[in-house]
Amino acid sequence: MDEHVLDQVNGRLTVVEKDTAFFVVREEDLSDWLVRFEKSPDFKAREWAENMAHVYNRRLSRPSAGPPVPPGVQPASYDPDPPS
Repeated sequence: MDEHVLDQVNGRLTVVEKDTAFFVVREEDLSDWLVRFEKSPDFKAREWAENMAHVYNRRLSRPSAGPPVPPGVQPASYDPDPPS
């Protein structure tokens, strides 16, 4: 059985609009698209594409510091019974 190795995308992402879809692409190569969101009256393709690029780019700009609290520890702000 062949194993496929998935490489992490290098560099920032951006969104390219075409007639029928929005494409999330690498900034270095606008023809190298990663995902395609089809335009449709009942689907917010632009928002999905822009959000994907934004989230990915934000993660690139912030080094991973791990979880905000260690496993098994409740955050101080945790309220199991929030007001109604």
